[in-house]
Amino acid sequence: MNIKSLNSPWQRLAHTGLAAFVGAMISWPVAAADETGSVANVYLAGAEAHTEGPIPGDLVAAAGRIRVDHAVNGDSVLAAGSIEVYGKIGDDLRAAGGVIGVSSHVGGEALLAGGSVSLGPHSEINGRVWIVGNDIVIGGRLHNGLKIYGKNVLVLGEVTGPVEINAEKIEILGTARILGDVTYSSNHEIKIDPNARITGSVVRQPGTFEFYHPHVEFPAWTAFRPLLLLGLLAAGTLLYAAFPRFTLTTARTISASPLKSVGLGAAIFFSLPPVILLLVITIIGIPIAMALLALYATGLLIGYLAVAFFIGNALLNAARRHQPAPGFGWRIGALAVALVILMLARHLPYIGDLLIFVALFAGVGAIVLQAFSNYASRAA
Repeated sequence: MNIKSLNSPWQRLAHTGLAAFVGAMISWPVAAADETGSVANVYLAGAEAHTEGPIPGDLVAAAGRIRVDHAVNGDSVLAAGSIEVYGKIGDDLRAAGGVIGVSSHVGGEALLAGGSVSLGPHSEINGRVWIVGNDIVIGGRLHNGLKIYGKNVLVLGEVTGPVEINAEKIEILGTARILGDVTYSSNHEIKIDPNARITGSVVRQPGTFEFYHPHVEFPAWTAFRPLLLLGLLAAGTLLYAAFPRFTLTTARTISASPLKSVGLGAAIFFSLPPVILLLVITIIGIPIAMALLALYATGLLIGYLAVAFFIGNALLNAARRHQPAPGFGWRIGALAVALVILMLARHLPYIGDLLIFVALFAGVGAIVLQAFSNYASRAA
């Protein structure tokens, strides 16, 4: 975008807000000092986050991918698409992500929630362990019991204390050592290798276990959908009227760099909220947090609209081959159709919500890529 084209105060204000939003997207580590002035806690956010040395206090991180290679003396709170923990955790470990792998010593409790969760053969957890996930593998040594809520569970390590498993399929391999009772609920009989050692009893709870998929229906939601669609269409119209070139080039960025856009957008989506929360905790950072929150919400809206324009462009290209460049009316009409398509895609079984999130990630990532491209061209 040419800065000279920003003639109106509204355009200059929106451009300034966009610049602030882009600046907030850059990943950075934040360290908090304790009362003595020495660094105690470490906070990480970005596309990828990893430790660069031992951490004397707590570790809080949110990113697309997190890798903990060094010791953390206090608690670790982690949220990412992929989480790998190799460094020793002095106190509790709490992690949520798509894929979680733990291959270290945890001094306190562990609370893990993810699509795939594995405790490696070198893992050791002193406190109680709670795990929620789809595919769960238990290796290593657990010293204070285990509770699992999952789909497929495989136990091949050593557990001291009671074990409670709620899953569809449960298998205990020959290398497993369980020093306590095993209580389970499942649609199938538990599979126990004859070489496995269980000192307590194995009890199946009455009834069967299955994943519960809650369905929440708001009576007024059906009537509200047209209003939401009209609101998005109005916002898209204003966006294109104010920034036509930026809007179209952002849509083209999604087509040119889809994987990069999705990856960057996912990192932004997950990393900025913890930063806002940390600013709120500091009290003096509340005004900055509120500004970032407003920019974050605006960025998500523009990202969603960017994807809609991308779909609309694809529809126009397919319908108007060898035709002159479409005008304003055609663009807005295609936007309306694209918004309807996105709303209908939300209701596809199994993958509807995932498609919407991927689309949102792509839009947000494309905004940042295009903004940086504009600033780079201006600087040159």
